[in-house]
Amino acid sequence: MERELRRKLRLLPKAELHVHLEGSLDPALLLELARRHDCAFGVATLADARRLYSFHDFPGFLQAIIGACRHLVTPDDYALAVRELTRRLAAQGIVYAEVFVSIGVLHWRKVEVAPYWEAIESARRQAQEQRGVRLAWIADCVRQFGSEAAQRVLDECIRLMSNYSLVGIGIGGDEVKGSAEWFIEVFRRARAAGLGLTAHAGETCGAASVWTAARDLAVHRIGHGLRAVEDHNLLQYLAEHDICLDVCQISNRKTGVWNGITPHSVVDFDKWRIKYSLASDDPGIFGSSLLKELYAFPLDWPARHRALRQGFLASFLPDSEKAAYLAAFDAAWRQLQLPNP
Repeated sequence: MERELRRKLRLLPKAELHVHLEGSLDPALLLELARRHDCAFGVATLADARRLYSFHDFPGFLQAIIGACRHLVTPDDYALAVRELTRRLAAQGIVYAEVFVSIGVLHWRKVEVAPYWEAIESARRQAQEQRGVRLAWIADCVRQFGSEAAQRVLDECIRLMSNYSLVGIGIGGDEVKGSAEWFIEVFRRARAAGLGLTAHAGETCGAASVWTAARDLAVHRIGHGLRAVEDHNLLQYLAEHDICLDVCQISNRKTGVWNGITPHSVVDFDKWRIKYSLASDDPGIFGSSLLKELYAFPLDWPARHRALRQGFLASFLPDSEKAAYLAAFDAAWRQLQLPNP
């Protein structure tokens, strides 16, 4: 019975809103990229790749993602990453995904963004045509690079916005070394430009970080938000202002920001009627997936149903397109005879 339910969940059309392209490289793909570049970055075997991804805390994860980024050297490397990510999304029944791309890293490397953007756009179009998976991009500002670097990312986004596949901007990276307060003006400009707004917050820092993202940056979504549970006034604010949280339980366990023993914060999110979707975060590094997230914590079927619908509702798509996706989702849920929500 359980096996059949999992099969049906795989067939259900789904959305995922928190996936990092650079973190989607699994060990096998990392090794393939390493060999393209004469193993110049310390990875020469599959064991080396797995060793890079073996860590027990958030600083260790940051070193792993830096290592993954080093292997994305050329535009064609990025295109390969898009193709491989799309293949994995399609295998899970994901029909729409919003994917973070770290334009901030490209700027830091002092390379021209246009060739890289053209490569990922070409791979995105091919993915949609061949696999039926629609991707949209969120430009990621690396917060520890500072607000001036983020302004340059935003300038790049505004130039790229004529291509509708770029839908938002966010801040990720080291929350301890890059306060959300630094980015108030960046997000004000981004909001005026019509970009969707998201920020990682409350992952390694406390409730104050989530407050700043929610109230001062006025984001539409918050990545993780684990530490929001420290402040009941904040939980009420998130619920009243319909701010959706991207819940990534496997990621939280692997980075050590959740111990896996005490109940995950998603329990309180449900209690306070806070909207959230589920996501894999960095699936190549964590070995995670949206389907695994559905079973990482014993969510009941109503909670699974809400979280999966929220994947479409909290997207940066126009309302008419959200409605079309939701109609297909609801019809498939009934057709597959999944448990009543």
